[in-house]
Order: sequence, then structure tokens, then C-alpha cells
Amino acid sequence: ANDLILARWQNRVYAFSLRCPHRGTRLEWHAEEGRIFCPKHKARFRPDGTYDSGRRTRALDRYAVRRQGAQLVVDLAAVLREDADALRWATAAVTVA
Repeated sequence: ANDLILARWQNRVYAFSLRCPHRGTRLEWHAEEGRIFCPKHKARFRPDGTYDSGRRTRALDRYAVRRQGAQLVVDLAAVLREDADALRWATAAVTVA
């Protein structure tokens, strides 16, 4: 209901918008590639949201995420764009074991 992707990759958890940052197309998870895919642009993104291949748009928008006890809390009001705030975008993850 929140159009959200949670991805666990290399001991970190990321939260992304389920919409392509270019035109809002609904993204898909391609398990066989280990990539997030935009069917409109044929763009692929790594599980951390960085651009990988296909038509270049920009990295996926991340949400701020934090731990609260044993739970992860995603701040849906804090949408972070790599091209607008690279430092906050880069740190928008939680380390997990």
C-alpha cells in the first residue's frame, strides 16, 4: 500500500520508492539477475538503488530508515535523491548482521 521496496544487500537494508525516478513506472524485482528493473526504460538498478544498466535515469530514490528495537522504521516523508543530497542518500541504510 505504501509503494515501497525493502532490499537487504551486503549486510545493509535499504528502502526505496516502488516507482521509477524518471516517469513513475512501477519497478520490478528480477531475482534471477539480483536487480531492480524498470520495464519502461529497461533500466536496471543494484539492490542498493544505484544505476546498473539500461536507459540512464538516476539512482532510485531512498527513504530514510532506522532501527527501533528489533524493528526497522521507514520514514516515508523523507525521500532522498542521490543527485540532490548525495551524503544523506548514501547513509540512508541500516546495517544488519
